[in-house]
Order: sequence, then structure tokens, then C-alpha cells
Amino acid sequence: MTALSHLRGIIFDMDGTIVDSGLDFSAMRQEMGLRPGLPILEQLDELSPAERAAMEVILHRHEMAGADRATIIDGADRLLAALASQGRPMAIVTRNSTATTAYTLDRLKIAHYFDIVICREDGPHKPDPWAILEICRRWQFSVEEVVMVGDFELDILAAHHAGCPSVLFTEGKPQSQVAGAELATHVAQHFDDLYHLLAPGQDSI
Repeated sequence: MTALSHLRGIIFDMDGTIVDSGLDFSAMRQEMGLRPGLPILEQLDELSPAERAAMEVILHRHEMAGADRATIIDGADRLLAALASQGRPMAIVTRNSTATTAYTLDRLKIAHYFDIVICREDGPHKPDPWAILEICRRWQFSVEEVVMVGDFELDILAAHHAGCPSVLFTEGKPQSQVAGAELATHVAQHFDDLYHLLAPGQDSI
């Protein structure tokens, strides 16, 4: 039995964890005139309603372009199928918009795997734990019975604040190069690591 095989529900980040849309956040910040290196959504919260509306047009254009070119990260489709075959419910928590998230999941034909999809319009976004706690409420699971899987520090912080286990997926990078690794319950450097953490009893990728 692997370390996470007892968990009842799996919560995934989307971009960089299940799909790769190739978003260039530095270019997005530069076009919007935002400060480099800081999360975009938090900077938008500082703007006036009119300024924010103008920036959201730019953000939507970049996100939809990313949705158009998005691909499934190698191995993700097999992991999702394995988890579904075990009857373990899955959810998405993303800072992407509802429109781009739905379009991405539908275009890649993986929307049917997810019982719940929570996007930035639905409530406080990561690193706030609200979405994880809301999913637990809907599933009627305790926070100890779910795991948050993501590729970014904000995913791990959300899990940490919620009090649930977490897996940092580093996309092949050493964990020392990925922020949030010190708070993660587990680190998966490659997708086969993630597969064996979450899908015990299945063949190797």
C-alpha cells in the first residue's frame, strides 16, 4: 500500500499538473504593467474596477490562447483513468477562469473525470483553503481524507492552510528548485512517482 492509497478523494490543480498550456506569466505581467515576480490575481485585487476590467481582458486573451494550445501532460490521462476505475472522486481547484477551465477540460476530453471544478470566480482562490474545504463539505469527507496535488507553492500552501496532505509535482525539476517543497507532504518529481503515490495496484506507466 502506498502512502496515499487510503485517501478517498483527489484534488488536482489544472495547469502544470494535468495539462500544459504554456502560459508565460512574465509576459502577461509585462503586458498588463504589473510588478514582476508577484502573482497576477493578487495584483489585480489592488486595482480600481476600471483598471481591473481592462487587465482582465488581457488575462482572458492569454488564458484562452493557452487553452487552445493546451496538451495533457504525459501520463496524466492514464492516472485519471486509474483513479476513476478505483471509484475515487476527483476535483479541480484552479486560479484559471471558469470559461478557460471548462474549454480546456472539454477540448482535451477529460472533463468527465471531475466531480467538482472550482475556479477563481467561485470563491477565495489559492492559497486560501476555501476551495479545498468546500470540496470536502460537498464530498462529506474530512480534510484528512483528501489530498491536494499541484505544481506550485500556492497549491501546497492551500493544502497546508486546510490541513490536508499534499503532493508537489515538480515536472522533472529537483525539489530544491521548486518553492513549496518544504511544506509538501510528498514530492513527485516525475509522473510515474505521482502515479505510484496515488494509484496503488496499477501497472507502471
